[in-house]
Amino acid sequence: MKKIFFSMLVATMTAFTFTSCEDVPAAYEIPGGGNGGNGGSTETVGNGTAENPYTVEDVKKHGATGSNVFVKAYIVGFVPEKAIDDAKFTAEGCEAVSNVIIAASADETSVDNVMPVQLPVGDVRNAINLKDNPTNIKQEVVLCGNIEAYFGKTGLKSVVWAKLGDKEVGAKPGTEGGGTGITGTPKGTGTKDDPFNSVAANTEASKLAANAVSEQGYYIKGKVVSVKEAFSAQYGNASFYISDDGQAGGQFLVFRSLYLGNQKWTEGQENIQVGDEVVVYGKLTNYMGNTPETAQNTTYLVSVNGKTEGGSTGGEDKPGEDKPAGNGNVAIDGTTLTLSNPEAQAGTETIEVLPSDFFKESPADATTITLSDGTKIVFEANGEKNGPKYYSGTNFSNIRVYKNNKITFEGHKAIAKIEISCDIDKSKNVNCVGNATATVNVEGKKMVYTNVFTEASGGGVQLRINKIVITYAK
Repeated sequence: MKKIFFSMLVATMTAFTFTSCEDVPAAYEIPGGGNGGNGGSTETVGNGTAENPYTVEDVKKHGATGSNVFVKAYIVGFVPEKAIDDAKFTAEGCEAVSNVIIAASADETSVDNVMPVQLPVGDVRNAINLKDNPTNIKQEVVLCGNIEAYFGKTGLKSVVWAKLGDKEVGAKPGTEGGGTGITGTPKGTGTKDDPFNSVAANTEASKLAANAVSEQGYYIKGKVVSVKEAFSAQYGNASFYISDDGQAGGQFLVFRSLYLGNQKWTEGQENIQVGDEVVVYGKLTNYMGNTPETAQNTTYLVSVNGKTEGGSTGGEDKPGEDKPAGNGNVAIDGTTLTLSNPEAQAGTETIEVLPSDFFKESPADATTITLSDGTKIVFEANGEKNGPKYYSGTNFSNIRVYKNNKITFEGHKAIAKIEISCDIDKSKNVNCVGNATATVNVEGKKMVYTNVFTEASGGGVQLRINKIVITYAK
């Protein structure tokens, strides 16, 4: 799936239905697109790396962009409610934990010179927010996240790591616990005849937004460094790290790969071993924005130590592309659930929904949320004991929709499609994309999704919503 950016273009913003202290995007600047002081010059001071972070001026005036980039600045305040113009250049009276604003100077007092920073639930939020840490005001900080529109300004979202003084929190890309370590020289183009090495796979996956899946698949070659999950008869797949030389430097995670021939492993077949030279094929993802890996349900072994027994289809340029599953207007592709309106042609107007923008506590019942353009999303138990709920933790933030629960999207205009980025339950080897028997009904401006499950037992498949992108009709 292509990276999805928040591209809503509306003239005015209506109120959200939740209370103050939560961050709400408004009509916004496009990063590097004409709101800077010099028309998008690329003469930046930094280059966005940990060694040479971007400055606020690099981003605001020179159009610096990117995902998992580092920005160095001073914490100068917070946004208490919905508008950047209401920003407070103090820590006094702060009740907002979900954002701070940063600037090139510790004494900045103009909203024109700041970047808003979204603090996701977890260690980064706990350490950086001014409500719990008022002494952070005017302190220098280095943050790693994605440059995106936020609060009507070019901001920093999906922050995965921060350094304040000598204290580091979160998962720093390129270090233990912060990805697989992008060190070494990238090689290959990802084709059958010229596979990626582990460094190239890491690099390509790291370009993706958090949990996004690459549109195409790639061949990747390397030696097995370690086996995280050996092939088993229960799941038929395995997870392991590979690198050029079988050492940990520059290693890349092959996550839940099927066996040779894009088939599940069965008892009696040879298992994967440390030191094996393998070629795998699969799409890439950047799990939680800090762990580059192959995407589950798209990955399989092409060869092991040169052997392709087992019906390998590795001779094709684009072998074994995963085929979307689903029912009618519901399509499931990896961790992406797409709901379609066959009577509508997609326009250019979209809106992005992040659960963390609407819920302050976990767990919380998910009922009705109203978006800034007037569209409503209504969550219902639909007669079931378990109704939709919001949950968050250190590394996740999602709305969980259980069997037979219903979601009604009441558009301010007709909706063409809805793309839902879903979470993975790694403990159960399940993409939480809802049931394949789920249905969608279109009723005028409404799209109604029902996570239909009619079996006598089994519980169905949860839908765990990380993000929703609604595309309106022309």
